[in-house]
Amino acid sequence: METDGLKASMAGGERDVPSEIWRTQSFRRWYTAQCDAGNVVLGARPVWTSPIDGESGAVFFWALHVRMHVAAENMTKDNEIVISRPDVSVVALYRPGPSLDETTVVLVREFRSSASTPDGYVHELPGGSSPDEATDPREAADPIEAAGPVEHVGVALPVEPLAQAVDELAEETGLRVDASRFRAHGSRQVAATVSAHHVHLFSAEITDDELAWLRTQRDRPHGVDGDSERTWVEIATFGEIRAARLVDWATLGMLTQALTQALTQALTQAVTQAVTEGRSSRIPAEETS
Repeated sequence: METDGLKASMAGGERDVPSEIWRTQSFRRWYTAQCDAGNVVLGARPVWTSPIDGESGAVFFWALHVRMHVAAENMTKDNEIVISRPDVSVVALYRPGPSLDETTVVLVREFRSSASTPDGYVHELPGGSSPDEATDPREAADPIEAAGPVEHVGVALPVEPLAQAVDELAEETGLRVDASRFRAHGSRQVAATVSAHHVHLFSAEITDDELAWLRTQRDRPHGVDGDSERTWVEIATFGEIRAARLVDWATLGMLTQALTQALTQALTQAVTQAVTEGRSSRIPAEETS
């Protein structure tokens, strides 16, 4: 349902954007990024929206055919559709090995209709998004002001993606890991030519006991039955994941980023500790008495 106050505050092509799309956080972040680049929405036509079950008027997925003025090239582009959804939080759960390829990783397997894989399943990092984050409940009068607060998503990490990561990991694997153990790796688009949404990447090192418990979960379904979500725990080394082409390029890139950062940090800490201990052992006894 359109809000007269919101529509009255819009100008030019902004008026073509349906209010239910405008209110989503995903649209506001995309729109803010375009405004910051100096680009202008000259016109827009809704292609489709996917509502949140049980939420009247709230939108989860949306697609908008836009006509854009591209400031950097002084040109108009009107042959593309912008698709977006709420941001996703994912977790690279791992147990370090002697090398990167020998590091053990926890994945989930889930049937997705869009899968184009030999087994018809998607093999991915545990993660997801919440319908609660789809629509910004604020009734901002000015469109630019409405977009403003979300313009730095991915630079200054808000609490919500971390909380989402903790919940999604527990939901899809059965293992709840305290948020203090998570390492944040930032957020980026994962399919920029297809969707405007971002993925917030986290990682967490698990213990041998936790890994052993997860192995017992591989034949037990997890997920949310009400959403027809059924996930299965998979465990493989990074080398096995690469060799078997088990995950898509986006997931492989996120895993590489998370594991190399984590293992590099661990190596740096180990070297620093060794150097510190070595210096301490060389201090004369009289200087320490």
